[in-house]
Amino acid sequence: MLCKISVTAFDMDGVLTKWRSSWRALHEYFGSISLISENDDAERFLRGEITYEEWMRRDLEAIIKAFGRPPSREEIIKAFSTYELVEGAKELINFLKERGVYTAIISGGIDLLAEKVREELGIDVAFANKLVFDERGYLIPKGIEVVNPLKKSEILKNLSRQLKVPLSEFMYVGDTEWDFEALNIVGFPVLLNYGEVRLPAKHKYIVVNSLHDIVEFLSKCL
Repeated sequence: MLCKISVTAFDMDGVLTKWRSSWRALHEYFGSISLISENDDAERFLRGEITYEEWMRRDLEAIIKAFGRPPSREEIIKAFSTYELVEGAKELINFLKERGVYTAIISGGIDLLAEKVREELGIDVAFANKLVFDERGYLIPKGIEVVNPLKKSEILKNLSRQLKVPLSEFMYVGDTEWDFEALNIVGFPVLLNYGEVRLPAKHKYIVVNSLHDIVEFLSKCL
């Protein structure tokens, strides 16, 4: 064994699913794209002007306003029903499972999609932000922050303690600047589709163009 990888964690949007954002997928489905484009909430969040829960609340309010009423849990699940896995996702997860590697999703996206992806791929655990519904099953404009997209390292550290596995034995697979903080604390940081990402001047990332490339890397490593 050339390298010891005991846990592999994945970002979801753009890494395991073809959707770049599960939040944007909801906005496209419910017709609220124009409303969120006016808010500039991503930049406001990055500047520290709003919290992530505030950003989620504003997104959910836009969905309810555009749709004309709160969508039900079933309607949101239907909105996610057309997701597609990235090519090579099943092959990679099966490869890891056959070698006893624990797998996780750590996503700033939405739990209902993360659970669907986890179940389809057989991933061990999924961490993603939760939507809240009333007693009748209709969306409340309130999200529960599980994964702050700029602080995914907190989930990795907690998982390391829970599993009693050092972060040096973790692989994390991400695809945007939002993943740098997580990539920088693991032993095997994998950056996927790096052409869209501005790399730091000094980095030790394993840069790949596809999930198939990760299988090839691991075949020589594990």
